[in-house]
Amino acid sequence: MGGSFNPVHLGHLIIAETALSQFALDQVVWVPTYQPPHKSYDLLPFAHRWAMVHQAIADHPNFIASNLEQKRQTISYAHETWRELQTLYPNTDWHWIIGLDAFHKLPHWQNCGVLAAHCRWLVAPRHPAATEEAHSQQIYCQQVEAVFLRQGISIQWDLLRMPQVDISSSLIRAYCRMGRSLRYLVPEAVRVYIHTNHLYQNFVSQPAPEINSQLP
Repeated sequence: MGGSFNPVHLGHLIIAETALSQFALDQVVWVPTYQPPHKSYDLLPFAHRWAMVHQAIADHPNFIASNLEQKRQTISYAHETWRELQTLYPNTDWHWIIGLDAFHKLPHWQNCGVLAAHCRWLVAPRHPAATEEAHSQQIYCQQVEAVFLRQGISIQWDLLRMPQVDISSSLIRAYCRMGRSLRYLVPEAVRVYIHTNHLYQNFVSQPAPEINSQLP
C-alpha cells in the first residue's frame, strides 16, 4: 500500500484492514513515497510522514511500515518500488492496494505494463456506494482493464467492500490550518505528533483533481 500519507488517517487504515480481511492477506506493507512524481504541494518531509505511518500501525500485527524509498531519495516510481519489494519479499503473491482515482491513472504510470500484470489490484471506492455510483466505479475499473487489454496485458482487479468514510489528507491539512480538532479523524498517536510538531499550519491547499471518465 503506497501513498504520500500526508498525513495518514483513519480512512487509510480502514482501506488496509478491509483488504487484509477481504482477501486473506498475510501482511500489508505500507510504503510512504519519498517524492511523488506529480504531487509536491503541502508535502511534509519524508521523515515526518514515515514517523506518522509507523505510529499509526504500530499495534497491528499484520501491518509493517517500509522506508525503502527514503534510501533512494529520488522521485518515487511504483515499478521501481515494486522491484525492490520483490527483492525484500521473494516468492510473494503481490496485491496492490490503491484508491479509485489512482487506479484510473495507472495506464499513465511510468513502465506500468509489467507492474499492472504482476499485481492483483485492490481498489478502494471513492464515493458512498449507492447503486448507480457502484456501477460507475465498476465502469472506471473496466476502462483501465480495457486500456491494458488493447496492449495485450491482462490485469486483475477487485473493488474493496468497505464502509465509506469521507476523510482525506487534504481535509486533515485544512483542519490544521483552521485550528480544528483532528480527534477521531487520525489515530491518536498521529494527532499528538501533528500537534507536538506544529505540522500543516502554514501550507496553502490545492484542490483535488477530479476523475476523468475517459481513458485513451
